[in-house]
Amino acid sequence: MNIILKEEDTIESALKALDKGARGILLVADDNMKLIGTLTDGDIRRAILKGAKLCDSIKNIANHSPVCVKNNATKEEIKNTFIKHAINQIPVVDIENRAVDLININDILINEEKENYVVIMAGGLGTRLGYLTKEIPKPMLQIGGEPILYHIVNNFKKYGFNKILISVNYKSEIIENYFQDGTAYGTRIKYIREEKRLGTAGGIKLAESYLDKPFFVTNGDIFTNLNMENMMDFHLNNRFDITIGTRSYMYSVPYGVIEKDGLEIKSLKEKPQLDFTVSGGIYCLNPGLIDYIPEDTYFEITELINICLEKGLRVGNYEIKEYWMDIGKMEDYKRANEDIKDRDKIDVEMK
Repeated sequence: MNIILKEEDTIESALKALDKGARGILLVADDNMKLIGTLTDGDIRRAILKGAKLCDSIKNIANHSPVCVKNNATKEEIKNTFIKHAINQIPVVDIENRAVDLININDILINEEKENYVVIMAGGLGTRLGYLTKEIPKPMLQIGGEPILYHIVNNFKKYGFNKILISVNYKSEIIENYFQDGTAYGTRIKYIREEKRLGTAGGIKLAESYLDKPFFVTNGDIFTNLNMENMMDFHLNNRFDITIGTRSYMYSVPYGVIEKDGLEIKSLKEKPQLDFTVSGGIYCLNPGLIDYIPEDTYFEITELINICLEKGLRVGNYEIKEYWMDIGKMEDYKRANEDIKDRDKIDVEMK
């Protein structure tokens, strides 16, 4: 490791090592590589402010009581150490306290990462939910004690899709303050800021620089435990240009429905049920489709799908058989909060 110094090394050499190592921390060890302490750029900055010179040794400014873990510690033990001490990096030592590694919090909290980005559309107003969204954006309404958006992010993370882009507009600071860069949730989150509302697809154009591989798009109010890995595999294996996650939706007509021919009635069906296939608000897209999205224009994803159909591109249908709820109306929101109490009915990974 090029981040190990001796106590007699100077502050100047430590600064050079910090710059070269680009990790913000150095390990201080003796001649036998036994860990003595750690030194951060913050330690050096505070020392210089107190009058230390670049030619001074690092002996008196290093932290001689560093938090560290053994090289046989489990991933869960290391994770708990990070959380308990609220630090970003931990030295790893062997049984004789020799420095053997340095672990970053991202190495532990972030699962093996898939290359596909997830674009979450979270900029809507949620007007159909009335007073509930007067003070907070709809994706931050709580289901089972956590925001809808938390459940969305968590479900993607569960399948290794950790690279998240959240398109925000209405009260975006609430979302950004809660999730920040996503590290605490085992993800990498960046924000696509809509200066004006751009619909369910317009924000994708703003994220174009990130999207060079097939990616997900999901509405920020979809509560589901859909297997995201299976859906992306389906999209890739069938070589679709866009895949729509779909649901079967049954509508009961509350009246007797008549089939007629002019003045003559041919049949009467009492309160028939009609079956429809509807969009579930979750999509897999190939990056080439972004060319069809206009810049700085309100644009719905349904418009993009119709363009694909008109151009003869391949549009896939992936049936969502898992739990799924579009939190669009008050009754949907109440039902989701009831459903999450039943662990047999909905398997949403909680904290």
